Amino acid sequence: MIYSLPSSVEVHTVQLQPSLSKPITPAKRLHETGMISFDDADLDGVTLPHVDPLVVELRMNKFTVERVLIDQGRTSEIMYYKTFVKLGFFDLDLFPDDYPLFDFNANPEYPLGKITLPVWAGTRSINVEFLVVKLTSLYNLIMGRTWLHTM
Repeated sequence: MIYSLPSSVEVHTVQLQPSLSKPITPAKRLHETGMISFDDADLDGVTLPHVDPLVVELRMNKFTVERVLIDQGRTSEIMYYKTFVKLGFFDLDLFPDDYPLFDFNANPEYPLGKITLPVWAGTRSINVEFLVVKLTSLYNLIMGRTWLHTM
């Protein structure tokens, strides 16, 4: 489990395309809830008991981001710096964040900053605040409880 101290209540926005006249801001709207279900056909090739991590693709900043780990034990959403750069962002796009993350290694890890971006899962989009860290990982993003419960 990786967790961080609570972040401030400030909301920052990011303009994704130069052609947009205003930055994207969170919108309060009702959303439809649907059911996701699985049956035995989904278990083809899976060895039981199942202990594999849940890894998905998500859409953000005009790109499909592969190798996104869903981690229910995490309280923060994490973006690795390599992914941040490949999405077309620069260090100047980061907002300061001085809360340490714990459990990446034996010492507290301080993020380079934070950025809020819309993330699409299927047809639903929500704004997600990512802590950007300069570490190596098999994953591009790690989505935690906050995002999972909002979806």
